[in-house]
Amino acid sequence: MISWPIWISGILFALVHSFFATQFCKASFYRLGMSAQRYRLLYSIFAALLTGLWLLYIYQLPDLPLYKIDSGLRWFLILVQLGGATIALLSLRSFDARLFLGLSSSSDDTEPFHEHGLYRYMRHPMYSGVMLALLASPTQSVNSFNFALIISCYFVAGSWLEERRMLSAHPQYTNYRSRVSAFIPWRTLLTTLRRS
Repeated sequence: MISWPIWISGILFALVHSFFATQFCKASFYRLGMSAQRYRLLYSIFAALLTGLWLLYIYQLPDLPLYKIDSGLRWFLILVQLGGATIALLSLRSFDARLFLGLSSSSDDTEPFHEHGLYRYMRHPMYSGVMLALLASPTQSVNSFNFALIISCYFVAGSWLEERRMLSAHPQYTNYRSRVSAFIPWRTLLTTLRRS
């Protein structure tokens, strides 16, 4: 069952959120004299407020139960959710949170590229973890399921945009992309299996 208000508001959220992350938008603010660090901080605050408003809007929409799994499968799905949340949280350890939020600046003001922690196995572990946590819920309402789907679609599309930025800023990202899978570490698993 499709919830059009969630999809329409989600697409608007994604367009606004993505627009302010574009190089065009950043360059426009830089030309006005804003530093990269200040822009990143304001973007983080704006993104948090925009996300909060969108969630508040979804919360007030009428909702209906979609399904509830009560069998032994419920506990498996809860474990998958916990695994997803753990992946998302562990991915945060792989980069400088202060730099990410705009509380400190990098030496060259470019988006940093790193290949450590979970990023050795997946290019987008945070997105993978959040998608697992949302989609594996053993209890879904119409609204929660539509929200999980739109967030997953946005993460897939957003990862494509993010990778375009990384490719233009970091030539070594091409090699990284050819070796490391986007959301599921299947390339790493295949390499490990071939070695054993």
